[in-house]
Amino acid sequence: MNFKDKKFIIALVLCSVVLTAVLILVSPLFHIQEVVIQGNNRISTSDIKERLGVSSSSNILLLNTRNARRRIMGNLYIGDVSFRRDLPGHLYVTVFERRPSAYVMHMENVLVLDDFGRVLDVRTYFRETLPLLVGLQFTRFQRGEILDVSNATDFDSVVLYTQLLINYDLIHNISHINVSDPDNIRILVNYLEFHVGGDADADEKVRAIVEVLNRLPDAGRMRGIIDIRESRSEFFLNPLQ
Repeated sequence: MNFKDKKFIIALVLCSVVLTAVLILVSPLFHIQEVVIQGNNRISTSDIKERLGVSSSSNILLLNTRNARRRIMGNLYIGDVSFRRDLPGHLYVTVFERRPSAYVMHMENVLVLDDFGRVLDVRTYFRETLPLLVGLQFTRFQRGEILDVSNATDFDSVVLYTQLLINYDLIHNISHINVSDPDNIRILVNYLEFHVGGDADADEKVRAIVEVLNRLPDAGRMRGIIDIRESRSEFFLNPLQ
Protein backbone atom coordinates (compact mmCIF):
# COMPACT_ATOMS: atom_id res chain seq x y z
CA MET A 1 0.00 0.00 0.00
CA ASN A 2 1.51 3.27 -1.06
CA PHE A 3 1.49 6.57 0.84
CA LYS A 4 -1.45 8.02 -1.13
CA ASP A 5 -3.60 4.98 -0.38
CA LYS A 6 -2.81 5.27 3.33
CA LYS A 7 -3.77 8.97 3.31
CA PHE A 8 -7.03 8.14 1.54
CA ILE A 9 -7.92 5.43 4.07
CA ILE A 10 -7.09 7.71 7.00
CA ALA A 11 -9.20 10.50 5.52
CA LEU A 12 -12.05 8.07 4.89
CA VAL A 13 -11.92 6.82 8.50
CA LEU A 14 -11.88 10.36 9.84
CA CYS A 15 -14.84 11.34 7.69
CA SER A 16 -16.72 8.26 8.87
CA VAL A 17 -16.01 9.14 12.51
CA VAL A 18 -17.13 12.76 12.02
CA LEU A 19 -20.25 11.69 10.14
CA THR A 20 -21.12 9.15 12.83
CA ALA A 21 -20.64 11.79 15.53
CA VAL A 22 -22.87 14.24 13.68
CA LEU A 23 -25.58 11.62 13.21
CA ILE A 24 -25.43 10.79 16.92
CA LEU A 25 -25.68 14.44 17.91
CA VAL A 26 -28.71 15.12 15.71
CA SER A 27 -30.36 11.81 16.52
CA PRO A 28 -33.68 11.98 18.43
CA LEU A 29 -32.13 9.38 20.73
CA PHE A 30 -30.29 12.20 22.54
CA HIS A 31 -33.17 14.66 22.66
CA ILE A 32 -34.02 15.70 26.21
CA GLN A 33 -36.92 13.46 27.15
CA GLU A 34 -37.28 14.51 30.79
CA VAL A 35 -36.01 17.33 33.00
CA VAL A 36 -36.05 16.63 36.74
CA ILE A 37 -35.74 19.67 39.04
CA GLN A 38 -34.45 19.01 42.56
CA GLY A 39 -33.75 21.06 45.66
CA ASN A 40 -36.28 23.82 45.11
CA ASN A 41 -38.65 24.75 47.92
CA ARG A 42 -39.40 28.41 47.30
CA ILE A 43 -38.76 28.65 43.56
CA SER A 44 -41.31 27.01 41.28
CA THR A 45 -40.27 24.18 39.00
CA SER A 46 -41.87 25.98 36.05
CA ASP A 47 -39.73 29.09 36.66
CA ILE A 48 -36.53 27.03 36.72
CA LYS A 49 -37.49 25.13 33.56
CA GLU A 50 -38.30 28.37 31.78
CA ARG A 51 -34.90 29.79 32.70
CA LEU A 52 -33.20 26.53 31.71
CA GLY A 53 -34.41 27.16 28.17
CA VAL A 54 -34.56 23.64 26.72
CA SER A 55 -37.28 21.77 24.86
CA SER A 56 -38.04 18.19 23.85
CA SER A 57 -35.98 18.73 20.68
CA SER A 58 -32.89 19.99 22.55
CA ASN A 59 -29.88 17.70 22.43
CA ILE A 60 -28.70 16.71 25.90
CA LEU A 61 -25.07 16.44 24.75
CA LEU A 62 -25.07 19.96 23.33
CA LEU A 63 -26.54 21.63 26.41
CA ASN A 64 -24.34 24.58 27.44
CA THR A 65 -24.52 24.21 31.22
CA ARG A 66 -22.55 27.42 31.83
CA ASN A 67 -25.17 29.53 30.05
CA ALA A 68 -28.01 27.53 31.61
CA ARG A 69 -26.53 28.06 35.07
CA ARG A 70 -26.24 31.80 34.45
CA ARG A 71 -29.88 32.02 33.33
CA ILE A 72 -31.19 30.05 36.29
CA MET A 73 -29.14 32.08 38.77
CA GLY A 74 -30.71 35.20 37.33
CA ASN A 75 -33.23 34.42 40.05
CA LEU A 76 -31.36 35.79 43.06
CA TYR A 77 -33.04 33.33 45.40
CA ILE A 78 -30.94 30.61 43.75
CA GLY A 79 -27.36 30.46 44.99
CA ASP A 80 -26.00 27.62 42.85
CA VAL A 81 -27.00 25.02 40.27
CA SER A 82 -25.59 21.64 39.28
CA PHE A 83 -26.44 19.41 36.31
CA ARG A 84 -26.33 15.67 35.74
CA ARG A 85 -26.95 13.98 32.40
CA ASP A 86 -28.43 10.49 32.51
CA LEU A 87 -28.03 9.39 28.90
CA PRO A 88 -29.65 9.11 26.57
CA GLY A 89 -32.29 11.71 27.46
CA HIS A 90 -32.72 12.51 31.16
CA LEU A 91 -31.42 15.75 32.64
CA TYR A 92 -31.27 16.35 36.41
CA VAL A 93 -31.02 19.95 37.63
CA THR A 94 -30.28 20.50 41.32
CA VAL A 95 -30.68 24.02 42.69
CA PHE A 96 -29.40 25.37 45.98
CA GLU A 97 -31.66 28.11 47.27
CA ARG A 98 -30.56 31.09 49.33
CA ARG A 99 -32.39 31.54 52.61
CA PRO A 100 -34.34 34.78 53.21
CA SER A 101 -33.38 35.62 56.78
CA ALA A 102 -34.07 39.25 57.64
CA TYR A 103 -35.52 42.59 56.53
CA VAL A 104 -33.89 46.01 56.44
CA MET A 105 -35.73 49.24 55.77
CA HIS A 106 -34.33 51.72 53.25
CA MET A 107 -36.57 54.79 52.86
CA GLU A 108 -39.92 53.29 51.79
CA ASN A 109 -38.41 50.03 50.62
CA VAL A 110 -38.15 46.68 52.38
CA LEU A 111 -34.89 44.89 51.57
CA VAL A 112 -34.88 41.10 51.93
CA LEU A 113 -31.50 39.73 53.03
CA ASP A 114 -30.21 36.17 53.05
CA ASP A 115 -28.21 34.66 55.90
CA PHE A 116 -24.98 36.19 54.55
CA GLY A 117 -26.44 39.70 54.28
CA ARG A 118 -26.98 39.60 50.52
CA VAL A 119 -29.88 41.66 49.13
CA LEU A 120 -32.25 39.17 47.51
CA ASP A 121 -35.22 41.39 46.85
CA VAL A 122 -36.62 44.90 47.20
CA ARG A 123 -40.30 45.25 48.13
CA THR A 124 -42.76 47.68 49.58
CA TYR A 125 -44.24 45.11 51.98
CA PHE A 126 -43.38 42.33 54.42
CA ARG A 127 -44.32 38.83 53.31
CA GLU A 128 -43.13 36.20 55.78
CA THR A 129 -42.19 36.49 59.44
CA LEU A 130 -38.52 37.46 59.60
CA PRO A 131 -36.60 39.77 61.95
CA LEU A 132 -36.26 43.44 61.08
CA LEU A 133 -32.65 44.59 61.42
CA VAL A 134 -32.38 47.96 63.16
CA GLY A 135 -29.30 50.17 63.53
CA LEU A 136 -27.35 49.27 60.38
CA GLN A 137 -25.85 52.28 58.60
CA PHE A 138 -25.82 52.33 54.81
CA THR A 139 -26.69 54.70 51.99
CA ARG A 140 -26.83 52.40 48.97
CA PHE A 141 -27.52 48.79 48.07
CA GLN A 142 -27.36 46.51 45.05
CA ARG A 143 -29.61 43.53 44.45
CA GLY A 144 -27.56 40.35 44.49
CA GLU A 145 -24.73 41.91 46.51
CA ILE A 146 -23.82 41.86 50.20
CA LEU A 147 -25.26 44.95 51.88
CA ASP A 148 -22.59 47.67 51.97
CA VAL A 149 -22.72 49.05 55.51
CA SER A 150 -20.41 51.50 57.25
CA ASN A 151 -20.56 49.66 60.59
CA ALA A 152 -19.11 46.41 59.20
CA THR A 153 -18.33 44.87 62.60
CA ASP A 154 -21.94 45.28 63.72
CA PHE A 155 -23.07 43.78 60.43
CA ASP A 156 -20.85 40.72 60.95
CA SER A 157 -22.43 40.27 64.39
CA VAL A 158 -25.91 40.45 62.88
CA VAL A 159 -24.98 37.86 60.25
CA LEU A 160 -23.58 35.56 62.93
CA TYR A 161 -26.70 35.80 65.11
CA THR A 162 -28.97 35.40 62.10
CA GLN A 163 -27.24 32.18 61.07
CA LEU A 164 -27.44 30.83 64.61
CA LEU A 165 -31.13 31.72 64.87
CA ILE A 166 -31.70 29.79 61.65
CA ASN A 167 -29.70 26.80 62.90
CA TYR A 168 -31.77 26.69 66.10
CA ASP A 169 -35.03 27.12 64.15
CA LEU A 170 -35.78 30.44 65.85
CA ILE A 171 -35.58 32.88 62.97
CA HIS A 172 -39.35 33.07 62.41
CA ASN A 173 -39.94 33.84 66.10
CA ILE A 174 -37.73 36.93 66.12
CA SER A 175 -39.33 40.30 65.38
CA HIS A 176 -36.25 42.59 65.60
CA ILE A 177 -32.46 42.46 65.90
CA ASN A 178 -31.24 45.85 67.10
CA VAL A 179 -27.57 46.85 66.76
CA SER A 180 -28.07 50.54 67.52
CA ASP A 181 -25.81 49.92 70.54
CA PRO A 182 -23.01 47.65 69.24
CA ASP A 183 -21.99 46.81 72.80
CA ASN A 184 -25.44 45.48 73.56
CA ILE A 185 -27.19 43.81 70.66
CA ARG A 186 -30.86 43.23 71.40
CA ILE A 187 -32.88 40.33 70.02
CA LEU A 188 -36.63 40.77 70.34
CA VAL A 189 -39.48 38.30 70.34
CA ASN A 190 -42.27 40.83 69.93
CA TYR A 191 -41.99 42.79 73.23
CA LEU A 192 -39.70 40.31 74.97
CA GLU A 193 -36.20 41.76 74.67
CA PHE A 194 -33.02 39.71 75.08
CA HIS A 195 -29.86 41.72 75.76
CA VAL A 196 -26.99 39.66 74.34
CA GLY A 197 -24.09 42.16 74.38
CA GLY A 198 -21.61 41.50 71.55
CA ASP A 199 -21.01 38.37 69.53
CA ALA A 200 -18.73 36.64 72.05
CA ASP A 201 -20.22 33.25 73.01
CA ALA A 202 -23.02 33.89 70.53
CA ASP A 203 -23.91 30.22 70.18
CA GLU A 204 -24.29 29.83 73.95
CA LYS A 205 -26.48 32.95 74.10
CA VAL A 206 -28.81 31.76 71.35
CA ARG A 207 -29.14 28.40 73.09
CA ALA A 208 -30.06 30.35 76.24
CA ILE A 209 -32.79 32.16 74.28
CA VAL A 210 -34.13 28.80 73.10
CA GLU A 211 -34.23 27.51 76.66
CA VAL A 212 -35.94 30.63 78.02
CA LEU A 213 -38.60 30.59 75.31
CA ASN A 214 -39.26 26.91 75.93
CA ARG A 215 -39.79 27.55 79.64
CA LEU A 216 -41.84 30.75 79.44
CA PRO A 217 -45.57 30.31 78.81
CA ASP A 218 -46.87 32.60 76.05
CA ALA A 219 -43.40 34.08 75.55
CA GLY A 220 -44.54 35.88 72.41
CA ARG A 221 -47.04 37.92 74.46
CA MET A 222 -44.76 38.89 77.31
CA ARG A 223 -43.24 42.34 77.79
CA GLY A 224 -39.88 42.61 79.47
CA ILE A 225 -36.10 42.46 79.32
CA ILE A 226 -33.93 39.41 79.91
CA ASP A 227 -30.22 40.07 80.26
CA ILE A 228 -28.14 37.15 78.95
CA ARG A 229 -24.90 39.03 78.39
CA GLU A 230 -23.19 36.90 81.01
CA SER A 231 -23.34 33.16 81.37
CA ARG A 232 -25.35 32.04 84.39
CA SER A 233 -27.56 29.21 85.52
CA GLU A 234 -30.70 31.39 85.79
CA PHE A 235 -32.00 34.42 83.92
CA PHE A 236 -34.50 36.93 85.23
CA LEU A 237 -37.29 38.75 83.46
CA ASN A 238 -37.55 42.46 84.19
CA PRO A 239 -41.14 43.32 83.21
CA LEU A 240 -41.83 46.44 81.17
CA GLN A 241 -44.38 48.81 82.61
